[in-house]
Amino acid sequence: MSDIALTVSILALVAVVGLWIGNVKIRGVGFGIGGVLFGGIFVGHFADQLGITLSAEMLHFIQEFGLILFVYTIGIQVGPGFFASLRVSGLRLNLFAMGIVVMGGLVTALLHKLFAIPLPVVLGIFSGAVTNTPALGAGQQILRDLGIAPDIVDQMGMSYAMAYPFGICGILLTMWLMRILFRVNVEQEAREHESTLTNGQALIKTINIRVDNPNLNNLPIQDVPILNSANIICSRLKREETLMVPLPGTVIQIGDLLHLVG
Repeated sequence: MSDIALTVSILALVAVVGLWIGNVKIRGVGFGIGGVLFGGIFVGHFADQLGITLSAEMLHFIQEFGLILFVYTIGIQVGPGFFASLRVSGLRLNLFAMGIVVMGGLVTALLHKLFAIPLPVVLGIFSGAVTNTPALGAGQQILRDLGIAPDIVDQMGMSYAMAYPFGICGILLTMWLMRILFRVNVEQEAREHESTLTNGQALIKTINIRVDNPNLNNLPIQDVPILNSANIICSRLKREETLMVPLPGTVIQIGDLLHLVG
């Protein structure tokens, strides 16, 4: 087996083991996708014990490409509403997040100076504690630019994997304590937040339905009782492998999938 094929196979094994670890839950709490980090530690340990050598070029490519995909998907999800959110409460929340990162950086620098923790390790701890994967990639790149040995740079990834779950648990524990100390009613807060987002109007909901009623076969959408009102519209219609935007006069057939919005 070539080095590239072996590397891809090992990474696939890491993903499988990590997802299995992530699905293990104790009293409803599990690592989730963070289990992949521990899967990497376990598989990496046994791979080293067995003397398995992976392609450094392939590992570097997958690391950079994976980071690109990660940042891209976050941008696609958050980007469209980013500037609009700044006009509401986004600016305050972003400043609060920046304050958390700055305080985390100061604590990290203090630990590095007081306890002489190696720089790659403390950078990994910082990235994991704030659950910031781009910070991990940026830190590793800086260490490489400084000429740090690859095995030393790898320590950053291991410390990141160890600190990441504690970062998640810390967030959950903090939210739990704040809920108890300030007697927060989660259900009421959720309703108030939902009301703020919608300005008191009901949220728009969507549903996909399949046409199975023979009485609706070859019937125009405008003649279907539930679809001839202003409250519910059919925005998409899928017939076999064809997806279309239906018109009021579009005839529906048995087996059609309708995407309703209202």
